[in-house]
Amino acid sequence: MLNRVQASIDLKALQHNFSIARSHSRHKNAARVAAVIKANAYGHGLEQAANALDDADLFGVTDVREALTLKNSRADKPILVLQGLIHEDDLKLVAQHNFQLVVHSASQLAHIDDTLGRLTLKAPLTLWLKMDSGMGRLGISPQDYAAAYRALQSKPYIDSVVMMTHLANSSMPESALNTQQIEAFRQQQAQLQTPLKEDECITSIPSSSGILSGLPVECDWARPGIMLYGSSPFNFSEEKLRREQFDLQAVMTLQARIIAIKDLKKGDNVGYCSQFICPKDMTIGIVSIGYADGYPSNAPNGTPVMVGGKKTGTVGRVSMDMIGVDLSEIPEAKVGDLATLWGNELSLDEVAAKTGILSYNLTCSVARRVNFEYS
Repeated sequence: MLNRVQASIDLKALQHNFSIARSHSRHKNAARVAAVIKANAYGHGLEQAANALDDADLFGVTDVREALTLKNSRADKPILVLQGLIHEDDLKLVAQHNFQLVVHSASQLAHIDDTLGRLTLKAPLTLWLKMDSGMGRLGISPQDYAAAYRALQSKPYIDSVVMMTHLANSSMPESALNTQQIEAFRQQQAQLQTPLKEDECITSIPSSSGILSGLPVECDWARPGIMLYGSSPFNFSEEKLRREQFDLQAVMTLQARIIAIKDLKKGDNVGYCSQFICPKDMTIGIVSIGYADGYPSNAPNGTPVMVGGKKTGTVGRVSMDMIGVDLSEIPEAKVGDLATLWGNELSLDEVAAKTGILSYNLTCSVARRVNFEYS
């Protein structure tokens, strides 16, 4: 059976992008790289991505539920729960399966001490203590960080503690906030290190944009996410920072079939609410993909699409199961042909820039009814 919509996942491209992340991380002195495969590997398939990323030192997932799913397919690889504890009972599962855990609040620290102090662990745990150095989201404040770190490190249930923070504006390397956050982190790192234990603190700062930028984020652990899937973390308008400049390859190619071709006259309407009125005689293709498949409902007229190796654009409002595409300059197109919504020949980042939706959002939104094929 031919599929009306298909997402083709290139696992070799995923492996290639990880090698790029590893190479750039070495320049930041990060000897270890955590592959972030949360949110079903950004919509690409959790288990499939994990099985392909054998070279990763650790996998990062959102919550304990994702960690348990991953544990069933990759029992040999350390797993980090990035969002920390959602429910108090999560901690027992963390201890049972020896997951690594991000800790980001005083209340979590108190709960961990109370619970783990009463449990007999199979092995001590590695916890990542998150500092809110300026993101304003999760984390211990810089002024409280050193005391929290030392208290945690002294516990018998702890194997090691990783210092971590997350940069709010690393995709904007010139932002002053980057310097402020890095300085706040380094001050606490210096306070925790002593002349006799220079390697005491294990650190982690950069995600994809920090890894690829020139920011001074030297550390022990890097945490690439979106770059693994072939998307640049920087604004598409920055031509020197697009995916091809880093040799990143598209992992997901999203395609759908042309199901009708119509010859319309100047002044004819295309789709709901007359969002597009033909400015001249035109040939329009109807492509069997819509917002129910995860294609962005707000895609404006002219959102790029590839047909037969030629770039064209959408016309009319996105429907639940259909979009209109201008085929006026592609006379060889026929019913049954595939239109590429993003992938190897059309950058996901370009589509994201046109729609105003983050590339992360686009891949995460691809619906379950879409057929996925892995190669």
